[in-house]
Amino acid sequence: MNNYPYFPEDAPFNEEQRSWLGGFLSGLNSRLLDSNDVTEEKNSSNNEILLLYGTQTGNAESLAEEAAEKALELGIHSNVMGMDEVTPESLQNSERTLLITSTYGEGEMPDNAQVLWDAMKVESAPRLDNTHFAVLGIGDTSYDLFCQAAVDWDNRLEALGGQRILDRVDCDLDYEEPFNDWISALLPALVDLGAGGNNSTIKDKTNKTKPKWSKKLPFPAKLVTNKVLTKNASTKETRHYEISLKDSEIDYKVGDALGVIPSNCPDLVTSIIDTLAFSTDETSIISKGESKPLFEALLNDFEIKLPSKELVAAVAERSGDKNLNELLLPDNKKEMSNFMWGRDLIDFISDFQSVKFTAEEFVALLKPIQPRLYSISSSLAKHPGEVHLTVASVRYESLGKQRKGVCSTFLADRISEETPVQCYLAPNKNFGVPADDSLPMIMVGPGTGIAPFRAFLEEREVTNSAGKNWLFFGERNRDSDFLYEEELLDWKESGLLNRLDLAFSRDQEEKIYVQDLMREQGAELFTWLEQGGYFFVCGDAQRMAKDVDKALFDVIKEHGKLSDDEASTYVSEMKKAKRYVRDVY
Repeated sequence: MNNYPYFPEDAPFNEEQRSWLGGFLSGLNSRLLDSNDVTEEKNSSNNEILLLYGTQTGNAESLAEEAAEKALELGIHSNVMGMDEVTPESLQNSERTLLITSTYGEGEMPDNAQVLWDAMKVESAPRLDNTHFAVLGIGDTSYDLFCQAAVDWDNRLEALGGQRILDRVDCDLDYEEPFNDWISALLPALVDLGAGGNNSTIKDKTNKTKPKWSKKLPFPAKLVTNKVLTKNASTKETRHYEISLKDSEIDYKVGDALGVIPSNCPDLVTSIIDTLAFSTDETSIISKGESKPLFEALLNDFEIKLPSKELVAAVAERSGDKNLNELLLPDNKKEMSNFMWGRDLIDFISDFQSVKFTAEEFVALLKPIQPRLYSISSSLAKHPGEVHLTVASVRYESLGKQRKGVCSTFLADRISEETPVQCYLAPNKNFGVPADDSLPMIMVGPGTGIAPFRAFLEEREVTNSAGKNWLFFGERNRDSDFLYEEELLDWKESGLLNRLDLAFSRDQEEKIYVQDLMREQGAELFTWLEQGGYFFVCGDAQRMAKDVDKALFDVIKEHGKLSDDEASTYVSEMKKAKRYVRDVY
């Protein structure tokens, strides 16, 4: 007599199929016999996997939700959660945990993962001896600490006793294919570990209608306004764009971002083709699954401003250049960074023009062109059918040549009636006005960081919100760089802006920044925090956001009369409550 119930000895199944069907039918029979709803819910919970995401721009969250959808096809239910929604104890209680995380800045945790990471990296963190886990990282190989957040989590989960289901997979910017390979290999392993077999209704979090427009299928929007905000005397060029969303069905919220997919500068494409001596009628390039002319592929499909690490390595190998090969050694990262500073791809291939590539070899060493995410600077409630952006045009000189940013100057210089803005919505769920509109908002947004806060203020104006509003804004010079000056001063006059603190760094001998004004107004700032105030930051991640974070800590410590540990706890609690949120880049 065989060990598998419900089917005869000569049933047409192999050993593996018998085992799986036996377990499935046993589970089904057990649920039919047990009509107790509480027991069924418990069984569902036991079969469920915890699917965590750490995200800065939403990509990891989207992949987590996609993974949950694919898991459901095998009857595996997922509890999809941001890392800021779980505790170390809930992580300890999970028997099957999948973790998808991006890496922010130079190897740092994304904001929504930081509090959990701080709790799990200490010696007193709970053991995970009963946890099976798998980690997927998404990042950018142009950074030295590629997918470092994923590396750190993978190592830490193992160190705490977790059992790895699959080796970690690290994805570059073009992450769709490695993600699909990862989840395809992972799901059968989860079934083997006892996940699945429950046919109850999927949770709301994994039963979402996919957006109509996406990175792969952007909406061709019409640019209706392109206006320079800075004055002629400014050392910068910052522009205000108004884009029509007519017929798009894009329904954004304040705090969201708009993904814009640019094309490259045609003059740069021509220069690269000429430098590499490629034929202008080259037609054998396969890009995005179709054959197209080389010029068209370089114009629309590939990143051609900065050389990829793969291209640099290939040039080093083919040229045999001693200096370049030495710079590529792991111990010479700083020297390599100094060498590449200010060099674009065109400079690099010009320096090593003796190295020859076929067109196919060359494009194989390029990264796909990536969308640029811009914080939306409008409220849909105030501007129905429109989305506004505030973008600094990147123009500078390096190595004796004039340079320009890819997307910022695409918007500024090359959009016309015949050239649509290829775009899609990139939601930012944690970055928005408080649900309780009576609570205060403190907004720190120097430069183009003002963008989402213009949207926040428009939203509170339209909805007649009762909460107090405080904006810290900074730029170089008041006379030339006071972005949205008229609007902000009108809001200050009307009372919508209860406080407007301005830091124009170059209007006096000693530079003044937004963090300096925070410290000056520390007592009042702490009072607003104690009233339940939300603290928002938008702008440069590497310098400004870190300086503001330090200033916030100092204000809380001084005016709350707290120790270092107590001030750190205060900040952590704000982050957990999503009262301290950043949109930084």
